[in-house]
Amino acid sequence: MFKGSVASKDLEQVVRALKSAAEPTRLRLLVLLSHGELTVGELCCVLGQSQPRISRHLRVLTEAGFLDRFREQQCVYYRAPVSGRYLEWSRQVLAMADPDTAVLRHDREQAARVVRERANVASQQLHGNAAEEAAPRDDLTTVLLEELGPSSIDELLDIGTGSGLMLEILGPRAQHAVGIDISAPALRLARTRVHGVGLSHCEFRRGDMYSLPCEDGAFDIVTIDRVLALAERPVAALLEAARALRPGGRLVVVEDFEQLAASAVDNPLAQLRRWLAGGGFDGARLRPCDLAERHFIVATARHSSQPVGAVQDTLRIADQNLISSHGARLV
Repeated sequence: MFKGSVASKDLEQVVRALKSAAEPTRLRLLVLLSHGELTVGELCCVLGQSQPRISRHLRVLTEAGFLDRFREQQCVYYRAPVSGRYLEWSRQVLAMADPDTAVLRHDREQAARVVRERANVASQQLHGNAAEEAAPRDDLTTVLLEELGPSSIDELLDIGTGSGLMLEILGPRAQHAVGIDISAPALRLARTRVHGVGLSHCEFRRGDMYSLPCEDGAFDIVTIDRVLALAERPVAALLEAARALRPGGRLVVVEDFEQLAASAVDNPLAQLRRWLAGGGFDGARLRPCDLAERHFIVATARHSSQPVGAVQDTLRIADQNLISSHGARLV
C-alpha cells in the first residue's frame, strides 16, 4: 500500500503505524484532524467521549507520528502533519473509509457546531477590532494576485494574521502556510475561517512579530496586513520578516492609508518606503488603491541578500512609537 518516497524499509515502523491507527476512535480522530487544528476539549465534544480516553488515543497517534501536538496558552491543539511520510500514510489509510459513513458524517456535523461556537466566542472577544472586520476581501484579492503574478507559493508566512484574511486569499496558492499572531482569540477565529474553507495545509501559531517562532530563511513570501502603522517598532518587525524570508523572497505589506497618515511624520508613502529600506528590502513597489471605499497601500519588495545590520542602525530613528487601541494585537 505504501509506495514510492513515503515507503519505509523498516517493517517494524510500518507495523507500529498500522497498529496505532487500527482502532475506530483513532480513525475518527485522524479524519477530524486532517481538516484542521482542534483542542482536546473540542474533540471530546465532537466524539462524545471522556477527556482521559480521548487523550490516550491522541497520545498513541502522536507517538506514532500521525499527529502533531502544540500548546497555545492553556489550550493543547492537535493536527495532522503538514508534510512527510506520516501525512501520506494517514491519507492512504483514511482513503479506505467511506466519508459518508454515518459515524463520520455525524462527526463532521458535530465538529462544525463546535467550531461555530469557537468562532462566536472569539468574535465577541475581538469585537473592538473594526478594521479587521471591515476587510475588503474581494478587491484586495484582485490587487494581491495582480501584484504577485500567477506563480504558486511554496512556503507562506502571515505575520499578525488576525482573522486569517491573507491566508484565506493566498493560502490556495501555497504548498504550506503559517499564520502568526500574539492574540489567542484572533488565532481561534482564523482557524475557523481558514480551515472552514478547506485550507487544512494552513497552520496557526501564537507568536511575537519581533521574535518570530521560525528558522532563518524558511519562507518564500511573508505578508503583513495592517500591522506596521500600529506597531511600536515597525522596522524591527520588518527585520524579523526579512530574517524569515529566503534570499530573493518577497514581502507583501498592506496598510490603511489613513492609519499610516495619522502616525507618519511626513508623507505616508515616504514613511512606508523608509521602513522597508530599514528592514532590508530592495526595490519596493508601493501601490495606492481604493478598496471598499477606503484608501490602502499595497507594497511589495524583495528581500535583500545583503546584511541589514548597518541599515538597521542608521535608520533606527524610523522605528517610532506608534501606539493605538489596536496595537495590542501584536505589540
